[in-house]
Amino acid sequence: MPTYTYLAKKNLKETVEGILVADSQEHAVDKLIEMGLSPVRVEPLMQTTAQGKSAPGGAFSFRGGLTQKDLQVFTSQLKSLMKARVDLLKSLSILYGQADKPKLKDLILDLHNTIKNGESFSSALAKFPNFFSGLYVNLIRIGEASGRLDDVLTELDNFLTRDQEFKMHLKTAMAYPILMVSVGVCAVFVLLSYVIPKLSAIFSDFDSALPLPTQVMLTISSFFQSWWWAILLAMGFVAMIPAQLSRTEGGRSRLDWVKLHIPVWSGLILKQAMARFCRTLSLLIRSGLPAFQSLQVAIPTLENSMLTRELDVVKKDVLEGTSMASSMKKVSFFPSFLVQMISVGEEGGKLEGVLNEVANIYTEEIDARLKVITSLLEPVIILFLGVILGGIVMAMLLPILQINLLIQ
Repeated sequence: MPTYTYLAKKNLKETVEGILVADSQEHAVDKLIEMGLSPVRVEPLMQTTAQGKSAPGGAFSFRGGLTQKDLQVFTSQLKSLMKARVDLLKSLSILYGQADKPKLKDLILDLHNTIKNGESFSSALAKFPNFFSGLYVNLIRIGEASGRLDDVLTELDNFLTRDQEFKMHLKTAMAYPILMVSVGVCAVFVLLSYVIPKLSAIFSDFDSALPLPTQVMLTISSFFQSWWWAILLAMGFVAMIPAQLSRTEGGRSRLDWVKLHIPVWSGLILKQAMARFCRTLSLLIRSGLPAFQSLQVAIPTLENSMLTRELDVVKKDVLEGTSMASSMKKVSFFPSFLVQMISVGEEGGKLEGVLNEVANIYTEEIDARLKVITSLLEPVIILFLGVILGGIVMAMLLPILQINLLIQ
């Protein structure tokens, strides 16, 4: 049956947009009138091919314009509609009308067409692995099989919301220190490349030798004035190194190793990975997925090749019948506390509850540690920048003080 996009008036002030399935354009108009809407525009919708490529005018490269926040909002809205007993196709039609981003509209449109053509919701989602992760697709598949799609969407919404809250908390905690460092670097750059060269003219007729700190500062300033563009290029090149390394498997491994060995931050990164892993594993087991398959889906969520490589051993052991706690003892980065808690959960038959509790504990520890780090980081940055800026000012004032001493 053909699909149509529509624009209709709900009342004098409110306009709604969406998609619907009808035998013909006239039937689509009749459906809108039955819904209490006044059609403004009803147009046939371009169908996607079976290979998953859109017809002209469609867009399949929407990943670049969509974010994790878009996924969380999409899940939350779909959950609300499913909880209200709105069928899936109608829910997608409503979400299509509410979507602000054209790329999100394209995604919802393709999902709608794929499901309308007889495929399952999980199969439609699996076409977009860059937006819908393996975890997301597997949970939706479980929800479809068990008839608990609305409950699974609720679990996914809670999971994505917690993940989004953590990222926002991290960004908020680091915003002020990053701002201070950026302002300090800019101030030093301006002083060395513009202000000090202007002041150096004052010392050109200085009879006696300039103090050593002043000579050093003038030399550095002269270098900055002549090579400021090269310094900016070098800084840009250094900033691009992580992006270039992440394009190859070997480069990603090196970056992952560095992340786990950064002083202070390595502990936070590891605990965040453990919290995410435990929460994901808990969600999968609670949804009814067997332990081996749960591990298979949860391990990639760690997003660190060093960690996933070690956890592959656990996956193999569990497949052979070994308990999860016993196999996790072989993993070097797993804290003994986590292994003991998993052992207790397995013995008591409440593994998913224990994993969720461990995830909450790690999340609280991360929040507390972030507060301590940021509270210490701010005064350290202020002191460091104060020493640098104070040193520059003193180096330029020393000749003037020397003149005053000679006069006296």
